Amino acid sequence: MNHNSLHHTNYYPAERVENYKYAIRNIVAEAKKIEAQGRKVTYLNIGDPILYGFQPPEEFIEAKIRALRDGHNGYAPSTGVPEVLETIASEAHNRGFHTTPDDIAITYGASEAADLILTALLEQGDEILAPCPSYPLYTAIITKLEAVEVPYHQMPESMWQPDTDEIESKITKRTRAIIIINPNNPTGALYPKETLERIIEIARKHKLVVISDEVYHRLTYENKHIPIASLAGNDVPVFTIESVSKNYMAPGWRLGWMTITNAHLVNDLKRAIYKLGDARLCAPSASQYAVNEAIHIKPEYTQHVISRLRAQRDLTFKALNSIEGISCNKPEGAFYAMPKVDLQTTDFDNDEDYIINLLNSTGILYVHGSGFGMDPKDGFFRLVFLPDTDTLEDVYQRVADFQIKFRESKLSTLSL
Repeated sequence: MNHNSLHHTNYYPAERVENYKYAIRNIVAEAKKIEAQGRKVTYLNIGDPILYGFQPPEEFIEAKIRALRDGHNGYAPSTGVPEVLETIASEAHNRGFHTTPDDIAITYGASEAADLILTALLEQGDEILAPCPSYPLYTAIITKLEAVEVPYHQMPESMWQPDTDEIESKITKRTRAIIIINPNNPTGALYPKETLERIIEIARKHKLVVISDEVYHRLTYENKHIPIASLAGNDVPVFTIESVSKNYMAPGWRLGWMTITNAHLVNDLKRAIYKLGDARLCAPSASQYAVNEAIHIKPEYTQHVISRLRAQRDLTFKALNSIEGISCNKPEGAFYAMPKVDLQTTDFDNDEDYIINLLNSTGILYVHGSGFGMDPKDGFFRLVFLPDTDTLEDVYQRVADFQIKFRESKLSTLSL
């Protein structure tokens, strides 16, 4: 941005915002243009389960109402309500990793946990390894801090597993940490124990912090999620990020937390994070009193959610792979898939053009893969399979019809 014309005022934005992008929401502007024409848009760009008929457990809702009525309407301690920290520490222990109430901070959603950790950790020019494709939040925060995101690739030909040799090969003297997202957004991948052990081994060897985003850890289909902190021994610091948004279907509550494993190795970093947390006072108070009910929710609730999501996942996998020119891996966790369209079967040169034209033609809004760091010419896009199966069947038929239109157009051109 050229600020020269604005220098007679103080109204110009900081230059760091120029490269601050969040494709999942930024692309909505295109959908609004369609709606302005009186047409309906099917929003499959954002992972909000509430839009598609999911709700938090009733016990969870009642616990928050009870907390409000019991007068829990003031500020909480900046790291969280003590008894809730005890509950989170106990649940972490039950999942196989060690932390203490003193090593946990409750945050304004998982997003704030990520922001606090990265802000406390990274200086300008520091490097941090992050998966590609990545969740754009991390790219945005790292950009804001003027640090350097170094991508390591998750391989579509290997069910979106990361190349751990590549991770190690990209470590330099400026590398501070490794980010993992498991189960993965945007790909739906679930990392096996061997991969997680190798990442821990790399972090141990190079004295790196591991930041593990595990906000979908209850939402897996065939295999159980393994917390990477459970493999950290006593010599690798791991920050585990969780929230109620996806595991308990309460994104609007804006409640998350970070737990530190092996905090004795990062005491100064922990103090810096808590200092930042003090400045914003606290996470939402009353909601914290419902965390105990969420963590100890009856298994029937999660089983019901998984059963519905599995049916929608299976339909997505089958339907997309039946469309000529589109291929898709089967997601193992979360509620996203990242298909690939063969752009040679269309008239488009990049993924964003394809997605915008798909929107204009069908009213379906997905997110282009380059919004997650992929090469725009590779033709990847992310979709959300939260809608019921009837809605998804209609959606995938519209995508198939869109593909057929271009295939027939190509054949017609070739025959001339």
